[in-house]
Amino acid sequence: MGAGAVQAQMGAWTAHTSMREVVAVAASPEIVWAATTGGVFGYDVTTGAFDRFTPVEGLSSIEATALAFDAARSHLWIGYQDGVMDRLDVQTGTVRTIRDIARAGQFPNRRINRIVVHGDSIFVATAFGVVVYDPVREEVRDTYSRLGTLPPTTAVHDVAVAPVPGGGPGLWLGTDRGIAHAALATVNLQDPAAWTVEVAGLPGPDPVVHAVAGFEGRLYAGTPFGLYRRQPDGRYASAGVTGRAVTDLHVAGDRLFGVERFNLFVLEPGGQGRLLQADGFTEPTSVMTGPDGNLWFGDALEGLVAVATPDAVATKLTVLQRLVPEGPFNDQFVDMTFDRQGNLWAGEVGAGNSGFYRRSPDGRWTSYLGRFFGELAGTGRYTSVHADAQGNVWAASEGGGLVQVTPEGTLVRYDSRNASLLPASGTDNFVIVGGVASDPDGTIWATTRASPRPLHVRTPDGTWTALPPYTGQGLTFASTAYGRIYVDAFEQKWIVIRNENNLGQIRGLMILDTGGTPTDPSDDVFRFLDEEGGAGRGLPSPAVTAVVEDQEGLVWIGTEEGLAFMINTGIVARDPNNVPSWPTWADRSRGTFTLFGLRINGLAVDPANRLWAATNEGAWLIRAAPEGGYDLVAHFSTDNSPLFSNTVLSVAVDARTGQVYFATDRGLLSYQGDAVAPAEKPGDLFVYPNPVVLADGDTPDIIIEGLVQETEVRIVAPHGAVVARLSARGGRVRWDGRDLDGRLVPSGVYLVIAVGQNNEGTAYGKVAVIR
Repeated sequence: MGAGAVQAQMGAWTAHTSMREVVAVAASPEIVWAATTGGVFGYDVTTGAFDRFTPVEGLSSIEATALAFDAARSHLWIGYQDGVMDRLDVQTGTVRTIRDIARAGQFPNRRINRIVVHGDSIFVATAFGVVVYDPVREEVRDTYSRLGTLPPTTAVHDVAVAPVPGGGPGLWLGTDRGIAHAALATVNLQDPAAWTVEVAGLPGPDPVVHAVAGFEGRLYAGTPFGLYRRQPDGRYASAGVTGRAVTDLHVAGDRLFGVERFNLFVLEPGGQGRLLQADGFTEPTSVMTGPDGNLWFGDALEGLVAVATPDAVATKLTVLQRLVPEGPFNDQFVDMTFDRQGNLWAGEVGAGNSGFYRRSPDGRWTSYLGRFFGELAGTGRYTSVHADAQGNVWAASEGGGLVQVTPEGTLVRYDSRNASLLPASGTDNFVIVGGVASDPDGTIWATTRASPRPLHVRTPDGTWTALPPYTGQGLTFASTAYGRIYVDAFEQKWIVIRNENNLGQIRGLMILDTGGTPTDPSDDVFRFLDEEGGAGRGLPSPAVTAVVEDQEGLVWIGTEEGLAFMINTGIVARDPNNVPSWPTWADRSRGTFTLFGLRINGLAVDPANRLWAATNEGAWLIRAAPEGGYDLVAHFSTDNSPLFSNTVLSVAVDARTGQVYFATDRGLLSYQGDAVAPAEKPGDLFVYPNPVVLADGDTPDIIIEGLVQETEVRIVAPHGAVVARLSARGGRVRWDGRDLDGRLVPSGVYLVIAVGQNNEGTAYGKVAVIR
């Protein structure tokens, strides 16, 4: 990424969610809209452009449950699990969040299941009834939570406006216990007596109805057991088109379309129905007519699917397009790293289609899944990824062994058939790899669990050797559950040790020195830290979750109860006097120990040698304070940022661009940070914006790039005086446009002088200031 691109994004957030799982669709005059588990996107059928919306763009959440377009006002209405509703103005892209339903605390479940626009009423089907929202007055007009003989607060899944038996338009509700209907002209629809409940003929003792639609003067109901048609006597009978679950119905002209578990179906005029099959459908969830006249499906795996509207006899659909915005297939990432080309790699633990992923610097994703790569068939749960110095990337699978992605992109899978990686006891080839790391020369280290030899080494010539468990200091020959592994600057191995009788429990941290003979354990030395410390010494908890080394030689250790560090002398594995210390806050109003009591899920060091911590209470950035202790630089949470969740599972920093990636338990997003990798030697400085326009009260960010690792920056006024001094670590620093007394500087062209603090030399730049 060039400096101009960084300039445009400084401080900005970007979402990188998977929008493949579509749960609802809607259409505006030119755009097909899709609500997904990763946000909402629109596809312009005339230009082919995507428009994405997530909390970064103002939505209240990413996991939408309902979607409807309001043509009268050009608004897209979006509903969520917690009862929040967003109103997106499709002309301007602005979002207004409506929390009336979410605040209805008398209802424990406030999920929005469907939104239906009818004139100046927005009917919202919720887990406790129907809410009527007035889009003109922007307020809730009514709530119908007592429907005839149904128990109060029965969940409503769908709403249809269609004639009722007495004549005139009415509301038909698909509920958890049958169908309820009432005439719209009824004076008080809050009165239970206004509603008639119908269950006769519907399948099951408490018949669930997912979808309702009025078609040719009859009501149709989508149930878990197929499509049902209302008879003149108020009973229901199967429409004879499918016996599978029907989740959505859509009237298009003189035909009724719907989706079942695997297919689309259609009812022609007169009520004759048939299934419509299409290649590549996995799990269709919703259907509607797009602005181009084609039918558009939402699919749980395939995204948006466009098909040509079938003729009166067709049983096979012609697929025109399958569309998903650029992104990962899934996004439950648990570990992330960058390779030397700037690719982001992520491991994932998920159900079914889990794998590992690569995001290239230009934003393209590659999903390494068994459905796309035959070499990965039957594998999953890639809990650790590692990029070595030779350009290989290694992904550790809990069950599928170890996968190497070579610099040329070739995939090589290692397990008990071609490596020393032994299968779990009692299995043929179920190889649980807990972690992977490397020495600078390309020697690969991998750990396994539930097999008698838990540590494995692959030398640069490709030879594998299995090492027995290390014993002593509380470890026995049965202690064979090794997890994450980290190699420090002195090639010591920091290995998380799990409980061999309960693999979900962490026992402690081993620090291992393998000497100069990696395949010979006879000269190895180790320490095992498994006790909880106190008063600032020892481990805050033996449950170690992350290890990383910073540029000053501190090895940071994250645990389930906080943070510790050790000074890396190169003989930590041999020195029992070197014990972990707990960092302290420079500002004691925050408490004594930095991040004490927080579960640390991941750690990363940025180019300015600041520490990022991923925790269950958001993401934290700390730095060493000049007077001792640590300062808080930033704390991102759902309260002050677009983070999807406060549970941040992993963090990684792109040193080339300064982007910081946060993997939350609800998806991935990144923040444009202010620290980039330093220049190797002084050169021309890049200063932006340039010129910079200042006015009283401004707090500008003037960025200076091209610095070496440690730099003193001087801002020199046109008359030769030094007006500001800055200290920088890493390749970038910010100046706020103020002088040493805190005042905005006057107009002029200012010289920027950057002096390397390790005798690298001096670099120069200029910036024009306009007041």
